Amino acid sequence: MILMTSILEEFAYGNLSPEVCAFRHDSEYEEVLRVLSLNEERLLARLNEEDKNVFENYVGAQGELNRLTAVGNLIYGYRLGLTMTAEAFVGMDDLIFGKTDN
Repeated sequence: MILMTSILEEFAYGNLSPEVCAFRHDSEYEEVLRVLSLNEERLLARLNEEDKNVFENYVGAQGELNRLTAVGNLIYGYRLGLTMTAEAFVGMDDLIFGKTDN
C-alpha cells in the first residue's frame, strides 16, 4: 500500500514540479516533438560550426523564454483558480469590496 503525503508537502520537498510532464506515446505532443527533433538534426547538418553555435544559443534562449512563460502561466492559472474558489464561497462583490452590512 502506497501512502501519499499532501500535495503541498510533495511540492515543498521538490517531488512535484510543474515543469516535469509525462506525455502519452502516439500523442500529438510526441508527434510535434519528433518533427522538431528531425528538423533540428537536418538544420544542424547544414550549418558550419559558427552557425551551429548561434543556433544553439538561439535554442537555449527560446527554451528559457518557454520556461519563463510556463512559470508565468502557472502562477496566473493558480491565482485565477484561487480567485474562482474564493468567489464561489463569498461572492464577487464581497471578494472585491468587502462585505458591508447596510
